[in-house]
Amino acid sequence: MNDSRRPYDAVQPEPVDDNEDRMGSVRELDFETEEPSARIGDELPDGEREQLMPGQRVRNAGLTGASTSDHQPTDDDMSPETLIREDGARDAREAGNNSRADWDLSIVDEDDIGGGNGL
Repeated sequence: MNDSRRPYDAVQPEPVDDNEDRMGSVRELDFETEEPSARIGDELPDGEREQLMPGQRVRNAGLTGASTSDHQPTDDDMSPETLIREDGARDAREAGNNSRADWDLSIVDEDDIGGGNGL
């Protein structure tokens, strides 16, 4: 509501969304701390290696979607399926658990789509 329409003695309503809701989880950039840097030839920890290169990706290395039996894109293809991960991670630094982030699905009527406003 516009301030000019609000009565003078009316209380200012609280905002529906705060900055955390609008932006999501935000981390402050910190350029003072030194990240451990790896050198060429250093081994990756097992957990990080498995996250970066799971077994299926190692088996499909260098292949494109046309060279697989199901003709689906591989991690070497530049497709939305490979660029936008749906592994349940909420952050780029968080390890996903290979499941969707939106498990809570329900079948609704067309009037309930979009929070009850319909299409």
